[in-house]
Amino acid sequence: MADISKLTDRILSEANESADLIIAQADEKVKKIEQNSRVQAEAKYKAIVEKGKLDAQNLKERLKSNANLKARDNELRVKQEVILRVYESALDDLKNIDSESYLEYIKEKAGFGDSELIVTKDRVDLVKEKFPEANISTERFVETGFIEICGGVEKNYTFDAQLDYIKDDLQGEIAKVLFGRG
Repeated sequence: MADISKLTDRILSEANESADLIIAQADEKVKKIEQNSRVQAEAKYKAIVEKGKLDAQNLKERLKSNANLKARDNELRVKQEVILRVYESALDDLKNIDSESYLEYIKEKAGFGDSELIVTKDRVDLVKEKFPEANISTERFVETGFIEICGGVEKNYTFDAQLDYIKDDLQGEIAKVLFGRG
C-alpha cells in the first residue's frame, strides 16, 4: 500500500507542479493580454485625442473663416448703402437743378428740329420761352431732365436714366473717393 500511497503522492505532486506551471503560463498570458490591451487603449486614446484636437482646430478655422466672410459681407453691404445714398443724393440734387442749368442741359443734349420734347411740368413755359422753335409736349411730362422724341424714337435724357446709364462707373468712382479704393 505504501507503493500506492507513494504513487498517489507522486501523481498529486506532478499534478500540482503541472497546475502551477499552467497557472504561471496563464498568469503570463494574462499579463501580456493586459499589457497589449493597455498599449492598444493608450494608442486609441491618443488617436482620439489627436483627432479631437484636429477637429477642434478645423472647427476653429471654419468659425474664423465664417466670421471673416460675415464681416466682409457686412462691410460690403454698408459700403453699398453709402454708395446708394450718395447716388440718391446726386439724383435729388439733379431734380432740384436751377432753371439756367436745366435750360443749358436741354440746349446741349436736344437735337430740336422735328423732335418733340417732354420736359418737367413746372418748366414747360420756361422751356417754350427759351426755345420758341421747339415742339414741347403739354400732355406728357417727366420728373427730371427731358425726353426727346424724334421719328418715333425716344431718347431718354432724364436724370434717372442718365445716372443709371453711368451707375456702374459712378459706383467705382464713389468708392474710390469714399473708401480709397474701388
